[in-house]
Amino acid sequence: MLDSSDVPDLPARPKTVKATTPPSSSTPTPTAAEIDEQARLLKQYEDKQRALQAEREAEEKQRAQLAAQQQREFEERQHEQAEAQRRAQEQLLQQQQMMFANHQQAELEQQALAMRGQFERDQIFLEQYDRVGVFLF
Repeated sequence: MLDSSDVPDLPARPKTVKATTPPSSSTPTPTAAEIDEQARLLKQYEDKQRALQAEREAEEKQRAQLAAQQQREFEERQHEQAEAQRRAQEQLLQQQQMMFANHQQAELEQQALAMRGQFERDQIFLEQYDRVGVFLF
């Protein structure tokens, strides 16, 4: 199988020769007007890109300012809510203290009335005792 005596030999490779002549330039050289037009288009493109970049930066700055303003407003609302809650708690505490004081005052008034009633009953009892004592002696 390895016997390749009936297979013809491959033809020799052609030798490459370096070209010593420069390739002929088939591209035409641009004229001054074409160069100026290309420069004008390039400048116009660059100006447009700068304008777009400036617009993007302005929009980003505006978004950042809006976000900062919203954050300040949120913090202000939180502060106002906390302050309102503090005032409400303080008012509730004052009401509770007033109710407690009123309750104590009512209890004291009730005790005073009870004592006055007892005093008046005692006086009546003493007056009756004095009358009975006069009759007994």
